[in-house]
Amino acid sequence: MAEQHSTLGRRVTKSRACHERNLKVRKGNISRMIKDPDHSHFDRTIYDTVPWINIQGQWLLKAGFEINTPIKVRVMDGCLVLTAES
Repeated sequence: MAEQHSTLGRRVTKSRACHERNLKVRKGNISRMIKDPDHSHFDRTIYDTVPWINIQGQWLLKAGFEINTPIKVRVMDGCLVLTAES
């Protein structure tokens, strides 16, 4: 049992505190090649505009996202959940 002056509860609460970051979905571009197997001179590149989010900063490291950490992305309607895989 924890002693009366233990700070264990406070540490757990502090380390699991939810912090918010305000980001903005921006415009990104991707390109893809459409090849004509019979007529190479009809090959063309298609450019599409897609939503793009750039996430970077020291706060990622503090949240457990070190460089080269695999990440699981869960996608729901209006919600993305990023989880660092150990």
